[in-house]
Amino acid sequence: MKQFVLTTLLTCLLVMCSLVLVIMAIELYKTRNQLTYLKTRDTEYANRIKEIEQDLSAKDEYLDKLLTDPIFLERVVRERLGYTRPDEYIYRFPNEPQESPTQP
Repeated sequence: MKQFVLTTLLTCLLVMCSLVLVIMAIELYKTRNQLTYLKTRDTEYANRIKEIEQDLSAKDEYLDKLLTDPIFLERVVRERLGYTRPDEYIYRFPNEPQESPTQP
């Protein structure tokens, strides 16, 4: 009888330990997947930060040129705002006409 009780207790203990190990393995798997996702997201954000920093650097250079280079400033004002000097005229030519489809 003692042997049966001892075997039953050991079997229950083994089943409980196995259950705990399975639960821990599942949690480890979930945690590993989450870590992989977070590393991927971190890499994407780092790349995005680099792109934004490059864009900011280009815009800083553009602003510096606008503030320090009068020839560049004049060109930008003329192109973007259409400014002219008092004795100048702007000629705008129409776009080339589109070809009309031929009728049979």
